[in-house]
Amino acid sequence: MISCKLLKYIFIIGGFFLAFLPNQVFLAENSEELPEVVVTANKITEPLKQTTSEITVITKEDLKKMNVDWVVDALRKLPDVYVKQSGGAGKQASVFLNTSAKSGHILVMIDGIKVNSPTTGDFDFSSLSVDEIERIEIINGPQSTLYGSEAVAGVINIITKKGKGKPKITLSLEGGSYGTYKPAFNLSGGTNKLNYRVTAFYYKIDGFSDYADGKEKDGYKQAFVSGRFGFRPFEKLEFEFSGRYFYHRSELDFGTENGLTLYQDDPDYIMRKHYLLISGKAKLEVTPNWKQTFTVSRVKEILNTKDPDDVFKYYSSKITPAIYIVDWQNNFDLADSLFLVTGVEYRKEKGKYESSSSYDEDVENKAVYLNVILKPLHSNIVLNAGARYDNHQTFGEKTTYRVSFLYNLKPYSLRVKGSYGTAFKAPTLNDLFWPDTGWSKGNPELKPEESWGWIIGAEKDFLKGRATLSLSSFYQKYKNLIEWIEVTPWVWQPQNVEKASIKGFKLGLNLLLTPDFKIKTGYTYLDAQNKSTGKYLIYKPDHKLSITGEYRIGKLLLFVDYTHTGRRYIDPDNQNKLKSYSLLNLSATYRLNFNLSFFLRVNNVLNNDYKEVKDYDTPDRSFYAGVRFLY
Repeated sequence: MISCKLLKYIFIIGGFFLAFLPNQVFLAENSEELPEVVVTANKITEPLKQTTSEITVITKEDLKKMNVDWVVDALRKLPDVYVKQSGGAGKQASVFLNTSAKSGHILVMIDGIKVNSPTTGDFDFSSLSVDEIERIEIINGPQSTLYGSEAVAGVINIITKKGKGKPKITLSLEGGSYGTYKPAFNLSGGTNKLNYRVTAFYYKIDGFSDYADGKEKDGYKQAFVSGRFGFRPFEKLEFEFSGRYFYHRSELDFGTENGLTLYQDDPDYIMRKHYLLISGKAKLEVTPNWKQTFTVSRVKEILNTKDPDDVFKYYSSKITPAIYIVDWQNNFDLADSLFLVTGVEYRKEKGKYESSSSYDEDVENKAVYLNVILKPLHSNIVLNAGARYDNHQTFGEKTTYRVSFLYNLKPYSLRVKGSYGTAFKAPTLNDLFWPDTGWSKGNPELKPEESWGWIIGAEKDFLKGRATLSLSSFYQKYKNLIEWIEVTPWVWQPQNVEKASIKGFKLGLNLLLTPDFKIKTGYTYLDAQNKSTGKYLIYKPDHKLSITGEYRIGKLLLFVDYTHTGRRYIDPDNQNKLKSYSLLNLSATYRLNFNLSFFLRVNNVLNNDYKEVKDYDTPDRSFYAGVRFLY
């Protein structure tokens, strides 16, 4: 249930807005409407307000205002995104959306390339910086029809910057609390025939002890470089190549695994990671109404963990996951109001684990997908329907589908949308093939997780587009959920044992009070239960409140964000929980001229003590400052 304390906060904040609104809106009388944002939720380019999906977009301008270093810190500010990070910057970070029972139910892509780990099934956000990012698109609800196995409860698509215009060089330098140091470089430019962008940075932080009761510091270092290059030899043909590589070194402490308490403050436990993503795309306009995109990608990681005191190599290991994907997509404009997206995909996942025991396995999946978008002429209705067929090497054939709609009542500035979809999640390589270590082993007989769900909501514009109120309700049901359970004393194995349902609602209000004063608020209520036991799902808060505001005074831009996250149970029996917490962050940017700007950021202004993961510490109040130079 929603606490009385939280309701009090909501009413106080709402009352403040209502009391403050009339005068400020009068000041904004002559302001222009906010521009539409273009997204790619249906694998085609379309205006945000014409999509049938529930989508949140974070732009590069938003990231600059926040002055954050990592994508995970930007996602934390959203009312329907939940983060679990095992320590400070650079430490394992998992992301959940409203209807995801686990982080592996969210597909993460970089420029449309799938990057979820084939061994764990999810994506570690800890090493993903904002330096190269153009925008982030977050799509809620089942999306397996277009995107396959991992998109059970949504998609997060990271879109990187594309070079354009005259050559530009951006240099930045940042430093701050916990011995943080970060220089960064960006070069970009382009013409109609050729475009390029190169980004590089080095990040170092001395950190603090990940172990909540520890004393030694667990630092982190990362060296990163990425590039995106495009070449158009002919008007109808375009090639695009991209790559990203980073190396990081992270000092770790032991944690809790499968109910076994292994936690301790360890000054010698180190993880080193090499990460490489390369991809190539060929885009061909066969006719004005038929466009093809052929994509080849490869993602490979090498993770080495080592502890000199680990004589038997129980915690020292080398893990090498890799993904190879080939996708051939065809877009057809069959009429002014009918659009068709179809394609085929081949995917191979490999995983190699070397320690006191080992495995080296791979699986393949072949798929064909189809999506139809109907926008009848002189109509305010958009209809969307699609289906996908997958043939997996291990679990066989699977078909998913999705239908959605948008009804735009323009005279009332009201948009109503809804969707229903089915989804599945294939077992990970660890689930299937984890070696028998004496206390854990994989299960090659697992079935895929299955799910279905719906979202329905409405958006209403007020005050000539300067205010938008949104409300949506969602429900998602799961069966055959895979959990690692104790099958015999002290032996853990994944089993299809769980059923779950997640339901709730999300409320949002965006205000453009003046051209220089903006406020966004959002609130989400969740009821996430394990239907097999009647208990709440772990690490799913019952509510989350988010408020962000920005105010420009001449050359100075101020940004503030506040989040309140409810209690979270941390064990399946609901015997223990993490308390609710609030975070307040401040940021300021002073743009001296077109080329030079300075920024300051204060995190956890109230210096609250909180935890996102049991036994792992989080940063205290911290200060960061830096400078950006554009040449």
